[in-house]
Amino acid sequence: MKIKTLAMLCAALIVLPASAKVQLNVDDNIKVTAINGQEVRHGLLQPLQQQFTLEPGRHVITARYDRLFDLNSNNHDYLKSGNITVSADLADNQTYQLIMPNQPNTYSAAKEYAKAPSLAIAQNGQILAQENTSENRTGIFSGITGAIGGMFGGESAVTSNQKAIAAINNQNPAPVSTPAPQAKNNLDGFMQLWLNSSEEEREKIRQWVEK
Repeated sequence: MKIKTLAMLCAALIVLPASAKVQLNVDDNIKVTAINGQEVRHGLLQPLQQQFTLEPGRHVITARYDRLFDLNSNNHDYLKSGNITVSADLADNQTYQLIMPNQPNTYSAAKEYAKAPSLAIAQNGQILAQENTSENRTGIFSGITGAIGGMFGGESAVTSNQKAIAAINNQNPAPVSTPAPQAKNNLDGFMQLWLNSSEEEREKIRQWVEK
């Protein structure tokens, strides 16, 4: 009997579908620095990681513009922006792109772009969520600039990422349960009524209680 039960359990496990994943492809010149409060480390001599496998659900991603320009054979310039954070709900078994829209190709334009890039999550060419470093900000973090102060400045990627997570959680607080009103205690009132009643009224009260 035990062998039969074990065989049935094994068969059930075999037919269970594997947990679906999310694939996030990262465009060129983007360095992902933190995801969901955790730092993403890169080797000094290794190319930037351009693919991440994530669990389905809400993800908060921090990245920066990161590009090395070869000006001539002996001259280079390394351009990088401050941290910028974007968040989106990613569905299972889907592929998304982390992009910085309108990246320029020329060095002079890239120097200006690095001062205020945009970070977005897209799918099949359609932008699902975007954050800008301009003053007129839109998107999920609009209205909570104070809560994430410094996200685009010199803060560490992890700090910026965690502040964004906290800001999102504050936007969607857990519902506060209202305690049920306590039943009013009428014993004192009944006692007062009894003490102030005549003998005839007390007799009526006795008859009512006995019913």
